[in-house]
Amino acid sequence: MQDEAPGNDPKKLWQNQATEPSSMTLLLVQKKTRELHRKTRGELLKSISGPLIAGLMGGFGIRFSDPVMQPVFGLAIIWSMAGMYFLYRGLWSAETPEDTALSASLKSYRREVERMRTFFSLVLRWNLGPVLLVLAAGITLAVRKGILNRTTLPKSAPFLILLALWLGAMVVIRIRQRLDLQREIEDLDEIERLNG
Repeated sequence: MQDEAPGNDPKKLWQNQATEPSSMTLLLVQKKTRELHRKTRGELLKSISGPLIAGLMGGFGIRFSDPVMQPVFGLAIIWSMAGMYFLYRGLWSAETPEDTALSASLKSYRREVERMRTFFSLVLRWNLGPVLLVLAAGITLAVRKGILNRTTLPKSAPFLILLALWLGAMVVIRIRQRLDLQREIEDLDEIERLNG
């Protein structure tokens, strides 16, 4: 057998090749964690509007509706209050970016991603649910009182169609955001497995 030249040894070539620097540095993880924390806080603040709108519309519905529809509006108010509790419980009081700066790691970033995923899974049930109930009850009430009839329905149809499209888009966007966060968690699992 012939001895291979030292420069042709595949094992040596592989071991001596230049490595790329890790794209997930500690500073990058800190920055991404802070950005995601700010984004989560922003989403929490924006999502307050859903239960507030449902509560206000439910209050007006109870005051101006007939006794048959009042329990539906009451349910919407209770649902929106419970939604605010369940949606914000544990999410708002999580650690601050300053705390994460001290313990910056993939685990702190992972906690923030999981927090955001939890938020997106809860927001449909506890935020959008009461709004849908109040809207359905309001439309039912308008039909029962004769406000929404054959004459006014064609005029209000564009608004109702746009409202339905907007609500459908909100559901699709939230589900998509949740799936994106799930993929990110799976990527973090893979990074931890490779570095484990």
